[in-house]
Amino acid sequence: MRFWLFLLVLFLFVGCYEPKEGCLDLEATNYDVSADDPCPNCCKYPVLSLLFQHHIAPANQPDTSMTIFYNKKYQSVLDTNHYFYFDRGRFFISDLKLVREDGLEIGVQDSFWLPLLGGDSVYLEDNYSKHDREIFAAANLGTVRTDGQFTGVKFLLGLSPTVQQAWVDTLTAGHPLAAENDSLSYLDGVGYLPVHLSIRPDTLPGTLPIDFVFTEGKQISLDFEQPTSIDRGFNIKLTLRMNYMTLFRDIDFKNDSEAVMREKIDSQLSNAISVTSIKLE
Repeated sequence: MRFWLFLLVLFLFVGCYEPKEGCLDLEATNYDVSADDPCPNCCKYPVLSLLFQHHIAPANQPDTSMTIFYNKKYQSVLDTNHYFYFDRGRFFISDLKLVREDGLEIGVQDSFWLPLLGGDSVYLEDNYSKHDREIFAAANLGTVRTDGQFTGVKFLLGLSPTVQQAWVDTLTAGHPLAAENDSLSYLDGVGYLPVHLSIRPDTLPGTLPIDFVFTEGKQISLDFEQPTSIDRGFNIKLTLRMNYMTLFRDIDFKNDSEAVMREKIDSQLSNAISVTSIKLE
């Protein structure tokens, strides 16, 4: 009797059970170990995001790093009796790659056709971000599916000559390369301002800002403090930092000409950026 009762209960349980649909791809961020059947188009794949910190180590506090503020006076490194204002810094980062221990460079899987002013189009990896002290959110660079030990990162600070020929009117609003009335990054009749810095070399009333625009992209490679293990199925958040005092440390704001200041800033662009962290989320 007990045996038949057990079979009856088992039959009712099996008859009422409905298979659960879910993502069964181990590379997805929403992989569901309890699912029985794959769901159609429900899997979500890892995203590589980039957070950029805009910091400064004051001349009188060299071991202290803090967020830089616009329109706030800062001490010159070469002459601590002299102060200057940093009015604006805005720039693009493109073609970012994570460098695996075996030397393989991993970018994002997203790509797009970029129309050019001459009428042609080029097919590119959609791997661009725009950064400013006033842009606080991390930039989502795109989908990435990889694993292994990673030792560093490389990217272009600025934009390639090809991308600088983009027909911006055709770009989707919200894309990092879209103009959208951003005169700090794009000027009609001029084009992209890939790296744009504005400095007032003195705090005296009436001191006009000097704009420094760098159109030639600068290839930068940075090592992680130690190899970082990346597993499939996790979002990757990379944090970089620009130390603006490193960028300006060789400048004599009182005596250097605009051309000399530009040359000194250009020579320090690669040294001023460092890796803060890389995390799986």
